Amino acid sequence: MIKNSWKKWISIGVTAVSLAAVTPLCSMAAGTVVVGGGTGAASSSYGPGAGSGIDAGEDITEADTGLLDISGRTDYFTAPVTNPVVHVVEKYTYDQMVQDLNNLKRTYGDKMQINIYGTSLDGRSLYEVVLGNASASKHIMIQAGIHAREYMTPLLVMKQLEYGLAFYDTGNYDGIPLSTLLSQVAVHFVPMTNPDGICISQGGESTIRSLTLRQTIARCYANDVAQGRTSRTYEDYLTVWKANARGVDLNQNFPADWDQVVSCSDPSYATYRGTSALSEPESQALAQLAESRNWALTISYHSMGNLIYWDYEGNKVTQASGELATIIQQNTGYNFGGSSGHGGFKDWTQIKDSPIPGVTIEVGSVACPLPISQYADIWNRNKMVWALAAEYAMTH
Repeated sequence: MIKNSWKKWISIGVTAVSLAAVTPLCSMAAGTVVVGGGTGAASSSYGPGAGSGIDAGEDITEADTGLLDISGRTDYFTAPVTNPVVHVVEKYTYDQMVQDLNNLKRTYGDKMQINIYGTSLDGRSLYEVVLGNASASKHIMIQAGIHAREYMTPLLVMKQLEYGLAFYDTGNYDGIPLSTLLSQVAVHFVPMTNPDGICISQGGESTIRSLTLRQTIARCYANDVAQGRTSRTYEDYLTVWKANARGVDLNQNFPADWDQVVSCSDPSYATYRGTSALSEPESQALAQLAESRNWALTISYHSMGNLIYWDYEGNKVTQASGELATIIQQNTGYNFGGSSGHGGFKDWTQIKDSPIPGVTIEVGSVACPLPISQYADIWNRNKMVWALAAEYAMTH
């Protein structure tokens, strides 16, 4: 039996915020490498509505080149966004994300709703962004950035969000107008679950304001060196940081057989499960969000491997999770993977009371942090995933 002390944390509020309340807290500047044209991996196309695919060209500024169906609607996944807000950069930072949320809200107004569902250890707001009808009968959650060094996934889901907003009134997916899809299914994007960790991986110890946390990070390095877990320099060690700012792997901190997690004994850049299930404010907040409504499904983005994980021992929603995984596999070309790990968010949502169907998608084919050259292929395989998931939710 696992400890049940985590249950007390399922009471944290989710707060709707005005535009003025969306304030950046990480002082690090955004990356400077902007991808356009033919940069990166070759383009690919998968699934309905994918068209011929585009490369990393979200920053294309020429006239709309999308195809039109007989109703005059744009085939959503063949057209670039004109004058995009979210730009493809090497290091998509927390501050840049918050700035982009401000600008998307100014541009698209009531097509989106910004909520703060919690606060990180170092005081950064945790954002949930609702695309579509917040009063819809179906709701799906797409979360990313729970592992710090996997910071291309927040960029991916922010681009998914922007595309949904830009083509809300004129686009379609699989013959369904996006406006119809989003009137029946609200898509909740949680783009950066672990902002402190991402700040550490992108910019080092100086991005953390708390002296106590900076000292904790330094102790993690000393312990990891002493125990042979790393031979990197301190600066290089921080680039592959995976945990939150207290050295806890958030995706090993959920009550999915937490007592069976294979963990190092001390806080670390990776693989430390914490002192108890849901010991961390970031995992507590995400768990509360998962318990806040009757979700139709969840998708968790990670890196790397080009894999889909969909099952777990004790899964109470095996059929729906398997169906969702199959649809995503057919559209992305990713393979199915098997995992014996414990403590993950998806795993917990599948076995908890009121279970939620879900999958974990591992994007990218090289070690993290992923280089910008990986983005084009990741985008072309995943640009339609939120829409196919919404369609699945709408019809099931």
